[in-house]
Amino acid sequence: KRALMIKVIFRYKIIVPIFILFIVISCNQTNTKVINVSLKKDNSVIIGKKDSQNFLKNKVLKQKVKIKNKKDLPQNKDEKIIFEFKSERLLQGRNPEYLLQKQKTEKAMLAVSKMLKQNLSLLNKNMDLNDSDQKLSYDPYTFDNDNSYMNKNILTLLPLTGKFSNFGRDIRKSLDLSLLLAAPNNIQIIYYDTGKEIDLKKIKNLIKLLNPRIIIGPFTREALLKVKTLIKQKTIPVITFTNDIALLETNIWSLGFTPEEQIESVIACALHNKFKRFGLILPSNLYGQIILKSSSDLIGYEKTLHMEKLLLNNEQVNNKPALFVKLKKFLKYNEEEIHTKFDAILIAGSKDFILEIAPLLAFFNVDSKSVKILGTEIFNHENIRNEPSLEKAWFPIIYNNDDNKFKEILKNTWNRKSNYFSSVGFDSGLLAFDFLKSNKNGIEYFQNAVSPLVGFVFKKNGKVEKPINVMQINHLGKLSIVKGCQNINY
Repeated sequence: KRALMIKVIFRYKIIVPIFILFIVISCNQTNTKVINVSLKKDNSVIIGKKDSQNFLKNKVLKQKVKIKNKKDLPQNKDEKIIFEFKSERLLQGRNPEYLLQKQKTEKAMLAVSKMLKQNLSLLNKNMDLNDSDQKLSYDPYTFDNDNSYMNKNILTLLPLTGKFSNFGRDIRKSLDLSLLLAAPNNIQIIYYDTGKEIDLKKIKNLIKLLNPRIIIGPFTREALLKVKTLIKQKTIPVITFTNDIALLETNIWSLGFTPEEQIESVIACALHNKFKRFGLILPSNLYGQIILKSSSDLIGYEKTLHMEKLLLNNEQVNNKPALFVKLKKFLKYNEEEIHTKFDAILIAGSKDFILEIAPLLAFFNVDSKSVKILGTEIFNHENIRNEPSLEKAWFPIIYNNDDNKFKEILKNTWNRKSNYFSSVGFDSGLLAFDFLKSNKNGIEYFQNAVSPLVGFVFKKNGKVEKPINVMQINHLGKLSIVKGCQNINY
């Protein structure tokens, strides 16, 4: 019968779905049970079980299930219900990120509250600094006659705007943090922005007004040159950040990392490791001349050492065919042989200069794994550390293992990562506070003083010994200390 029915369907082109339905119903004789569900008006549900042995309607077993309304559910205010999708978002980190941001906000608000109480900066005070003959109108507090309770002022000269404002702000945040953590209440910091202009008349009146016991800054060589005469007249100790070693003298100490210190440390490390044939590739400018002189002073004193130089100006660097010719000649390039002329090559200059020259050295058979590439502190830039042609290169940094706590506090308070200038800013603040509490004069206090965070050692005539370590660039830009080159300038 089934075969005949199918034959009739196809022959007479009757609607196929109707007959397929009939076939399925006629064949469905082996089901063990069927569930019947119906919903009544009173929100009750009728669930029926069909006995596999009897398919008569009056034999269906029925069970009444009552659905409770929401208002009948017990209310518990303390009960917390967590849905699956919420748990999934928790695993994705959305809620922890919110909680972490909330914690950071609370810490930042606490820091701001403390700063307002401590009076960190008096930039917003209404000071008349234009005419020294007028009566100075700065009287933020009233003190007792006991001088121990009088404010001890620190004048800070930093570029808070302009070209170097990022560095100035890093130093300022660290100074403010040091004030929160370590300064007595009678010590305050006053900031003067050197980013847009340096008005010597205003600075002179500011010094007269505040009578600072110590000055932190300026940041740049140009700014120090301008204010140096005013500072020397008052014999105020100065902690500056310039990298021009020629400007340092008695009562003026710099925490900047000078080119001379960088070259001295990295070449001393190379000499310690028996390198003898040095090639120098430098920019043809004042910076390149400083590097050349410092290198010559170290390498040229011994006859067994050899040094050659290649100075390149901007036009030569940008003219690729001419640059190739100069590098080939300087490196004594032979297409079929590995490089043998130098066993160490020093590259110094800007980041762009280094990234232009380094890949060409590899192109001309200078393998940084066999010929030691030397660099300056600029090599610590992420792009340079990840340049394949500079793997195994050496460069100097001021490095201290014991600053993890400071990094954590800086991150929690300002949500900023630590860098060199934030570290030296924090250190200069701690030194200044200790100096003000000591009641000693500048020379007496700073002679052989050691900064607590980085470990600077202050000497006569502005010399500061720094914990310089020579680092090696390893795979994926990771660093390691070169053996025998720790604190190499000590």
